[in-house]
Amino acid sequence: MEEQESSILERYRTDLRGVVGSSASAYGYTLTIWSTGAMLSHLYGAPSLPKIFLFLGGAVLAFALVGVLAFGGVTKRFGGGSGRVELWGSVHFLSGGMAVGAAWLVGAYASSLAGWPLGAFVATAVYLSVVGVENTASELARTRLEGYNR
Repeated sequence: MEEQESSILERYRTDLRGVVGSSASAYGYTLTIWSTGAMLSHLYGAPSLPKIFLFLGGAVLAFALVGVLAFGGVTKRFGGGSGRVELWGSVHFLSGGMAVGAAWLVGAYASSLAGWPLGAFVATAVYLSVVGVENTASELARTRLEGYNR
């Protein structure tokens, strides 16, 4: 019975690792964009419907731009990267914090009309760019550790 419980626990941990790993980037971006919207709401007040769509447009435009830079065009297929990122490389404290901080700088100096789309644009662009750095650092650290352990 004890062996079966251990097997169930190991299966659960394996499944949990898959869930955490597959949702890491979405988790970080959700925290970033929600925090950016909340911070801009604090600075400007609740957005009107057109400003909500400006915010959305800014985020979409930044995602597209960073995607084109990363892939070299819009017709490229997804699936790059090693897919082996250490957990610490997926916490997104640095990328989320830098993204919201950059959006705060925009919000502090831009008008509400410009700040909503620019804040979302900057938050998205910074988040994606810094996540790339975090993932690369994680991968480099992992390969170095594997090299030392040989």
